[in-house]
Amino acid sequence: MKIIVIATVLSVCLADRLPSHFGYASPQPSSAFSHRSRPASRPSFSAPTPASRPSFSAPRPAPQPTYSAPRSAPGPVVPILVDDRVHPDAGAYSFNVETGDGISRQESGSPIPAKEGPVTAMSGAYSFTLPDGQLFELRFVADENGFQPQSAFLPVAPAFPHPIPAHALRQIERARQGPSQAYSAPSRPSRPSNSYGF
Repeated sequence: MKIIVIATVLSVCLADRLPSHFGYASPQPSSAFSHRSRPASRPSFSAPTPASRPSFSAPRPAPQPTYSAPRSAPGPVVPILVDDRVHPDAGAYSFNVETGDGISRQESGSPIPAKEGPVTAMSGAYSFTLPDGQLFELRFVADENGFQPQSAFLPVAPAFPHPIPAHALRQIERARQGPSQAYSAPSRPSRPSNSYGF
């Protein structure tokens, strides 16, 4: 109960100090509690008139950064000629897409069992025209053995056995002969030396 009385007295004292531009007119006596006798008068609170009401606007938030694709000059619209998609249940799928500028992509996949659990085996192809006018084509299979692309444009490792360089042949011959007499492994002392090479 003491806390309620203290809070009430404190709020009355603070209300007396509110500025009038918030719409509250403070009572004429500076304090409601005075030792002098005063005539009992009620403080009057009036709503501010529209002309005297200060104008407050909500603070505007700082502009947030925006992210968008780079803008480029409008180019020609490329039509989509074929767009076939099949998504049955059970995890299998297939699609075929072709555009008016020569891009083509086909792919199909289905789940298959593997040692680590079921994986999706995929196969497909894509093609497009390179800037020099050549048609790039790539076919692939992706399954439990990894991604296996095939294309005439992919680099090919040299066939093995490829020619072995002469310096490598000399090293192989030296290894066949065993340890060389000119080189012997350093002997290690059985206990630490006190001379440090002197």
